[in-house]
Amino acid sequence: MNREVFYIAGFDPRSPKYYYSIFKSNIIKTSRIEQDYLNLNKLENAEIPNFIIDYKGCKTRYNFLAWNDIVIEHFYKKFFDVFAALIVSFIGYTISSVTYMIAKYSRTQLIAGYYPLLFILFSYFMIILICYILGSIMGITLLWGLVAILIFYLGTKAIFYIGQKAGIFWLLSIYKFCYRYAQQRVNGIDKRNEFFANAIINSIKNNQNNNTEIMVVAHSVGTILAISSVAKVIKKCKLEGLDISNLKLVLIGGCVPLTSFQKCGDKFKKELEIVANSDITWLDFSSKIDGACFFMLDYVKRSGVQAKRSPKLISVRFFKIYDKKTYKHIRYKWYEVHFLYLKATQISGGYDYFYMIADPSRLEDKVF
Repeated sequence: MNREVFYIAGFDPRSPKYYYSIFKSNIIKTSRIEQDYLNLNKLENAEIPNFIIDYKGCKTRYNFLAWNDIVIEHFYKKFFDVFAALIVSFIGYTISSVTYMIAKYSRTQLIAGYYPLLFILFSYFMIILICYILGSIMGITLLWGLVAILIFYLGTKAIFYIGQKAGIFWLLSIYKFCYRYAQQRVNGIDKRNEFFANAIINSIKNNQNNNTEIMVVAHSVGTILAISSVAKVIKKCKLEGLDISNLKLVLIGGCVPLTSFQKCGDKFKKELEIVANSDITWLDFSSKIDGACFFMLDYVKRSGVQAKRSPKLISVRFFKIYDKKTYKHIRYKWYEVHFLYLKATQISGGYDYFYMIADPSRLEDKVF
């Protein structure tokens, strides 16, 4: 049994080297992998960075389909960029019907969506209130003006420090990016998706005469790119008469509706339709305590896509794969939970990323 995995990370400026380090450190801790049978190669810095996993006679080539360079361009940290992102997000989600759709099907996403806006507005309201109170005490003088400027400056510094540490600007960047993606206004993304698709197609061609499993695995915002790339794969393979029965799609902690719910997202909806009308194995993992994903939501049906089926939705119950102490510690840390899908489990039997990737049994035969 051989397998080839193509991994697409989420909206993260960190490189494949970082994700390799997470994989390497966690696979040797996780509950469902027997370490005596495991061998892990070093990361090869090729055009498509990759490494080999050898486990119980199954060789898996793990490929990183990187797009962190594009993320860096859309990761907002500067003062005016953040406020521009706020305006775009307000137009793209609040004014449109997207907020209504999100509120209807995912309250946690609604809270996450308004979290950056409310945090920034409340913070500046408090700064203005403090300046107003000082003005009442000191009077509107030159000294008050200098103090007010200093408070505004230090307050802004504090807002940006907290915003970056708490992942608030990360969320804001994601919302703007997903809206731009629906509008087809992300420079270089079509070319990157084409590159991803061609890499997957080359693997399919090279493995037409064997039983190699080809898995496209995507996390978070990467799930949106995965839909677009796999749609291209399906279209091209159909034209070339290639067998795609060994092609599998796995989406983890995804946020597809941020793009598929947009009225301007017709192109993406067509891509979603192509995938949904194919016969490939398609799993979608999400968790109720992950505030950055859409939990168990049939986004194919809710996006109005004409399709014969939807992905198999699987709930990741973290309370069943971690001990009580660990679960209590991470339960309300939504940023950590969103990346927990990629980390070691403590209790065997439920979801395990490394079992899914490395175990010799085929994806459709695995139990989560």
